[in-house]
Amino acid sequence: MSDLPKDVFQDLSKMSPEQRFEYALEKMYETQILWGLYGENGWVMLRADEDACFPVWPHKEFALAWKKADDPASEPKQIDFPQWLGTWLPGMKKNNTLVLVFPLADEEEGIMLDAQEMLDCIEEDLGTLPKPDIE
Repeated sequence: MSDLPKDVFQDLSKMSPEQRFEYALEKMYETQILWGLYGENGWVMLRADEDACFPVWPHKEFALAWKKADDPASEPKQIDFPQWLGTWLPGMKKNNTLVLVFPLADEEEGIMLDAQEMLDCIEEDLGTLPKPDIE
Protein backbone atom coordinates (compact mmCIF):
# COMPACT_ATOMS: atom_id res chain seq x y z
CA MET A 1 0.00 0.00 0.00
CA SER A 2 1.45 3.34 -1.00
CA ASP A 3 1.98 6.23 1.36
CA LEU A 4 -0.65 8.95 1.49
CA PRO A 5 0.62 12.09 -0.28
CA LYS A 6 1.32 15.00 2.07
CA ASP A 7 -1.15 17.32 0.30
CA VAL A 8 -3.95 14.74 0.60
CA PHE A 9 -3.11 14.27 4.30
CA GLN A 10 -3.34 18.04 4.82
CA ASP A 11 -6.59 18.37 2.85
CA LEU A 12 -8.22 15.56 4.85
CA SER A 13 -6.99 17.13 8.09
CA LYS A 14 -8.93 20.31 7.26
CA MET A 15 -12.26 18.49 6.93
CA SER A 16 -14.95 18.64 9.59
CA PRO A 17 -15.60 15.48 11.63
CA GLU A 18 -18.75 14.89 9.55
CA GLN A 19 -16.84 15.21 6.26
CA ARG A 20 -14.09 12.90 7.54
CA PHE A 21 -16.74 10.37 8.59
CA GLU A 22 -18.31 10.30 5.12
CA TYR A 23 -14.88 10.12 3.49
CA ALA A 24 -13.83 7.27 5.82
CA LEU A 25 -16.91 5.19 5.00
CA GLU A 26 -16.35 5.60 1.27
CA LYS A 27 -12.62 4.86 1.52
CA MET A 28 -13.14 1.78 3.72
CA TYR A 29 -15.62 0.40 1.22
CA GLU A 30 -13.40 1.26 -1.76
CA THR A 31 -10.19 -0.25 -0.31
CA GLN A 32 -11.94 -2.96 1.78
CA ILE A 33 -9.71 -2.11 4.75
CA LEU A 34 -9.61 0.19 7.75
CA TRP A 35 -6.97 0.82 10.38
CA GLY A 36 -6.75 0.62 14.15
CA LEU A 37 -3.82 0.85 16.54
CA TYR A 38 -2.37 -2.29 18.08
CA GLY A 39 0.12 -2.42 20.94
CA GLU A 40 1.62 -4.88 23.37
CA ASN A 41 -1.66 -4.91 25.33
CA GLY A 42 -3.82 -5.46 22.24
CA TRP A 43 -5.99 -3.00 20.37
CA VAL A 44 -5.86 0.59 21.58
CA MET A 45 -9.15 1.58 23.18
CA LEU A 46 -10.35 4.83 24.70
CA ARG A 47 -12.76 5.70 27.46
CA ALA A 48 -15.71 7.94 26.60
CA ASP A 49 -17.42 8.57 29.92
CA GLU A 50 -18.21 5.01 31.03
CA ASP A 51 -18.03 3.49 27.55
CA ALA A 52 -15.19 1.74 25.76
CA CYS A 53 -14.43 3.30 22.41
CA PHE A 54 -12.44 1.91 19.46
CA PRO A 55 -10.81 4.50 17.12
CA VAL A 56 -10.54 3.66 13.42
CA TRP A 57 -9.10 5.41 10.37
CA PRO A 58 -9.27 5.01 6.57
CA HIS A 59 -5.47 5.47 6.21
CA LYS A 60 -2.60 4.09 8.29
CA GLU A 61 -0.89 7.51 8.22
CA PHE A 62 -3.68 9.05 10.31
CA ALA A 63 -3.57 6.19 12.82
CA LEU A 64 0.19 6.67 13.12
CA ALA A 65 -0.18 10.44 13.55
CA TRP A 66 -2.81 9.95 16.26
CA LYS A 67 -0.81 7.60 18.53
CA LYS A 68 -1.10 8.79 22.11
CA ALA A 69 1.71 9.25 24.59
CA ASP A 70 0.18 6.59 26.85
CA ASP A 71 0.70 3.91 24.19
CA PRO A 72 3.74 4.99 22.13
CA ALA A 73 4.59 1.39 21.21
CA SER A 74 1.33 0.90 19.33
CA GLU A 75 1.39 0.62 15.55
CA PRO A 76 -1.28 0.87 12.86
CA LYS A 77 -2.81 -2.50 12.07
CA GLN A 78 -5.07 -3.29 9.15
CA ILE A 79 -8.61 -4.62 9.60
CA ASP A 80 -10.39 -6.22 6.65
CA PHE A 81 -13.68 -4.49 5.90
CA PRO A 82 -15.67 -7.75 5.48
CA GLN A 83 -14.40 -8.88 8.91
CA TRP A 84 -15.32 -5.45 10.31
CA LEU A 85 -18.90 -5.95 9.11
CA GLY A 86 -19.29 -9.60 9.99
CA THR A 87 -17.22 -10.08 13.14
CA TRP A 88 -16.06 -6.82 14.69
CA LEU A 89 -19.32 -4.86 14.68
CA PRO A 90 -21.39 -7.77 16.06
CA GLY A 91 -18.82 -8.26 18.83
CA MET A 92 -18.70 -4.54 19.58
CA LYS A 93 -22.49 -4.45 19.80
CA LYS A 94 -22.48 -7.31 22.34
CA ASN A 95 -19.76 -5.56 24.37
CA ASN A 96 -21.35 -2.10 24.09
CA THR A 97 -18.15 -0.77 22.51
CA LEU A 98 -18.44 2.49 20.61
CA VAL A 99 -16.62 3.36 17.38
CA LEU A 100 -14.70 6.64 16.98
CA VAL A 101 -14.32 7.27 13.26
CA PHE A 102 -11.33 9.21 11.92
CA PRO A 103 -10.17 11.31 14.91
CA LEU A 104 -7.29 13.68 14.19
CA ALA A 105 -3.85 13.75 15.80
CA ASP A 106 -4.34 16.76 18.09
CA GLU A 107 -7.78 15.82 19.33
CA GLU A 108 -10.16 12.96 19.80
CA GLU A 109 -12.87 14.71 17.85
CA GLY A 110 -14.47 12.39 15.36
CA ILE A 111 -17.87 10.83 14.91
CA MET A 112 -18.65 8.43 17.75
CA LEU A 113 -21.43 5.89 17.38
CA ASP A 114 -22.42 2.41 18.46
CA ALA A 115 -21.93 -0.69 16.30
CA GLN A 116 -25.51 -0.80 14.99
CA GLU A 117 -25.39 2.89 14.06
CA MET A 118 -22.09 2.27 12.25
CA LEU A 119 -23.60 -0.58 10.27
CA ASP A 120 -26.70 1.48 9.48
CA CYS A 121 -24.54 4.37 8.21
CA ILE A 122 -22.47 2.03 6.05
CA GLU A 123 -25.61 0.52 4.55
CA GLU A 124 -27.27 3.92 4.03
CA ASP A 125 -24.21 5.64 2.55
CA LEU A 126 -22.86 2.83 0.45
CA GLY A 127 -25.99 1.10 -0.74
CA THR A 128 -27.06 -2.45 -0.19
CA LEU A 129 -24.41 -4.45 1.61
CA PRO A 130 -24.65 -7.90 3.09
CA LYS A 131 -25.99 -7.22 6.57
CA PRO A 132 -24.59 -9.39 9.34
CA ASP A 133 -27.01 -10.34 12.08
CA ILE A 134 -26.06 -8.19 15.07
CA GLU A 135 -29.48 -7.88 16.65
